Amino acid sequence: MNKEEMEISLNARSPEILKEEKLPFSDNSLAKILKREENYRFFAERTGRMFFYADLEKKEIEWAGAIKDVTGYDAEEFEKISLGAFKGLLHPEDGERISQLINSSPKTEERIEEEYRFRRKDGNYVYVETNVIFLKDARGHPYRLLGFLKDITGKVLFRQKIERDSEKFLHVAKQTGQLILDWDARTNKVEWAGAIEEITGYTQEEFAEVDLLACRKIIHSDDMKRAWTALKHSLKTGENFYQEFRFRKKDGTYIYVEDSSIVLKDEKGRIYRILGVIKDITEKKQSQEKLRKSEERYRFIAEQTGKIVYDYCTEKGKLNYAGPSEKITGYTPEELSEGGVDFWIEHVHPEEREEALKIHQKLLETGGTVCKEYRFRKKDESYVYLENHAVVLKSEQGQIRRILGLLKDVTEKHLAEENIKRAEEIRKKEIHHRIKNNLQVISSLLDLQAEKFTSREVVEAFRESQNRVRSMAMIHEELYKSRDMETLDFTAYLQKLAAELFRSYDVGTYDINLDLAAEDNIFLGMDTAIPLGIIINELVSNSLKHAFSDGRRGEVRINLHSKENPEENPQNEGNPGLMLIISDNGSGLPENIDINNSDSLGLQLVNTLVEQIEGEIELQREQGTEFRIGFGKK
Repeated sequence: MNKEEMEISLNARSPEILKEEKLPFSDNSLAKILKREENYRFFAERTGRMFFYADLEKKEIEWAGAIKDVTGYDAEEFEKISLGAFKGLLHPEDGERISQLINSSPKTEERIEEEYRFRRKDGNYVYVETNVIFLKDARGHPYRLLGFLKDITGKVLFRQKIERDSEKFLHVAKQTGQLILDWDARTNKVEWAGAIEEITGYTQEEFAEVDLLACRKIIHSDDMKRAWTALKHSLKTGENFYQEFRFRKKDGTYIYVEDSSIVLKDEKGRIYRILGVIKDITEKKQSQEKLRKSEERYRFIAEQTGKIVYDYCTEKGKLNYAGPSEKITGYTPEELSEGGVDFWIEHVHPEEREEALKIHQKLLETGGTVCKEYRFRKKDESYVYLENHAVVLKSEQGQIRRILGLLKDVTEKHLAEENIKRAEEIRKKEIHHRIKNNLQVISSLLDLQAEKFTSREVVEAFRESQNRVRSMAMIHEELYKSRDMETLDFTAYLQKLAAELFRSYDVGTYDINLDLAAEDNIFLGMDTAIPLGIIINELVSNSLKHAFSDGRRGEVRINLHSKENPEENPQNEGNPGLMLIISDNGSGLPENIDINNSDSLGLQLVNTLVEQIEGEIELQREQGTEFRIGFGKK
């Protein structure tokens, strides 16, 4: 490891996680302190730990502190639990390991620091952390142990969730061609996952040997110093790392990659880890390079190409042209000069002719300068884009005497802009297509994960999440097909979403009908369409799940229309917005449910999204359930 690497490693590396501090008390004083009521409350309230000390010779154990918080037992009840009985409260999968530690530690005199599952009084298991130290007599023999237990269930469950999420993320990363890096600042080791072989050409086993030093060697020499400086800056400041650089593959060729990494800190603000995503952006870079070269060529051509010069004498009404006009317009300078101003105006594109005439008249009246583009009809009847730069010359008395101007052929610029516009449309289509595909991958993952559970509630939760993801995926599918990729035909989307929900809940096996009424030509932007789609998903799903649970016949109604009554939306007078009504004739919501303060995730989500689209929601319970949501502008 060279000096720079050691500097990065030392700057970022955190010391080991601090062990639980040793209790600075002697054996006798600790027993007295823990037995004092005021100190017991202090330890219990401040640390949430239960303390214990055991006489190894007498084989007696005493407990103090937050006993009830951790175990569920009262202090008097737990005092009756012997060391053997305590072992019986351990989870079967952890019991043998912890029992062996308890039996062997007095002999090895090793400090115990373990995590395991403990059965509380109510029968539920919690994760606890135990730290134990031994007190020795004058001969150095352990005769007493001191320790504490702490409930760490929340921390362990969160850690497990992170691990599960990581597995899903790595699968998605591999499927989408991304390389994941995980750098441990304490060990200076880099772990890799994802599309390793697709991006680097190395097998997973080969690339596992790539450490910090090897990373320097596979970055192009022209990019390495910049990337390394940025990395040191991130490690010093804690800011996220982002760099684009050239990466050498196994076969020796280089590709452009984009490295986006986040810097993680511990509770004391010390950097201990960097997580990042590397993806191949070679095609993007090549496209940018082609565009840059194209622009350079265009600028060179534009600079080298001659411009048409004209001189209009206001006193004589005479217009003279000079320069390569025949090459640009097909007309010789003489032909243009003979035609005069009228000839010029007549050859401007009909859509721009009136504006061109107004600008000419304004120059004659007030003077000044102008820079304007027009389409000019050439001699072969095709059109060329001309950029007109004109300036008015006045006499000493302030009278307008001349208009001097340059005409530049900017057709290539317009063609380039049209190509860029088409490329932007293709890019947007590709973005919506990829987002849709990624959401479908997530939906499939949820479907696969749900198959591992038998609990109806868990499976239902997965299906609800899957429907939410599917509703968003359908939005991007419709945007991909839409005319401008900024708005979508929400009426068509609504029909597909409703049909998909009825299919998802297998409504065909029940006698439940759908009554869908929506105005034509309701186009919404993505910022409104996505939350509105999720709102519809939640409310319709709620009706299908609960409104007809007793097997009764029924009907779910969806109505989307413009607000006809201005009083329904006085703030948007003249632009009344839209009204969404979702109702059913089922059993209805219980009277004790307040939609604005509900424990239901679905209703909480609906309220949040209604606020997001700046709408208002109203619940009616007269015949079944009816939600009325007014929002936005059409």
